[in-house]
Amino acid sequence: MLPGSFCPHYNSEPERRPLYRKLVGDGTLPAGLACDDGAAAHYVDDTLAELISDRPGAGAYQVTPDGNGGATEELLQTRFLGA
Repeated sequence: MLPGSFCPHYNSEPERRPLYRKLVGDGTLPAGLACDDGAAAHYVDDTLAELISDRPGAGAYQVTPDGNGGATEELLQTRFLGA
């Protein structure tokens, strides 16, 4: 098992992004990674090696509690696999 939480389909289901941020912010879920449709996280053992996407604009985000009951997200560099 990998540490932290994970949220797929971050951009395609309207309720998902705010709910994930709420759950991370209130401590229900630990800080984690969120990926848009078409983005994926590649781990080697328990270390994040790379974030990849099969479509332009698909992103990945580090979501962490902000200390005030909410959460912040940081857009992470994602490598597009297409030409």
